[in-house]
Amino acid sequence: MRSGVVSTDVVTTAMFMGMLKGLKICVADISFAYLMVNTKEKMYTNLGPEFDDWVEKAVLVKKALYGLIGSCAHFHKHLCVELEKLGFYPSNADPDLWMRDAGDHYEY
Repeated sequence: MRSGVVSTDVVTTAMFMGMLKGLKICVADISFAYLMVNTKEKMYTNLGPEFDDWVEKAVLVKKALYGLIGSCAHFHKHLCVELEKLGFYPSNADPDLWMRDAGDHYEY
């Protein structure tokens, strides 16, 4: 499973082209991205003092947390599925730059 990040050059070029064509440019970030998907690894941890009566109890981690080996790849797969549902597809220039036909222009 791969996990990618769109290159800075591709993003800069896409934004520049949009500006040249007079398109509105919007930018977004996905906060707590990894918490959207379940992890495939079996990982346990002991709870800390902030859990009062549950201190030192072993628990199974269900969500893909930052730092786990497969978290980035699992989130990338989840994001691809959601973008495809919205009609986006990866560009030929960079598979992590997604686009869709909006009639008179493309949305990236």
